[in-house]
Amino acid sequence: MYLKKIIMMTFIGLLCCLWGNVAYAAEPADFWQYEKNIERVADPFAGRIMKALNEEDYNSFQSNNSVKMKAAFSEATFKKMASDLKEKFGDCKEKEVMSIELREGYTIVNYKTIFSQMTDPLLMRMVLMKENGSTCVAGLWFNQLKLVGHTDPNPFK
Repeated sequence: MYLKKIIMMTFIGLLCCLWGNVAYAAEPADFWQYEKNIERVADPFAGRIMKALNEEDYNSFQSNNSVKMKAAFSEATFKKMASDLKEKFGDCKEKEVMSIELREGYTIVNYKTIFSQMTDPLLMRMVLMKENGSTCVAGLWFNQLKLVGHTDPNPFK
């Protein structure tokens, strides 16, 4: 009798597992790929920002910014930010997506960025939104990772 119960419970468990796999397989393959899709959109923006900062190219920096972002970043403000980053940290060398935050009306992509004169990476927080049907950069911040709660200087070993 005890053996029958074990066999029956095993059989029921196996059916539940198989049913769960069928339900999961019924979802579209790209359903769980939203982060990769966002990265495909965000990475060119982040790359242009890094290049514009390295070259102190205001026009390139402004090319994909929202109307409010363009108004907030005068050429003098941009030049100061670019020269401060370059003086303290060097050139932007590489980036890696740390996380993506979805909000109503905008998306935040957090990058770990490596600069030429630093051993600790910086956090680059880029806000993307739709404006007139096109994706644009609506916000940009740089912080040291250790100041935003990361104590490990290389959290992606």
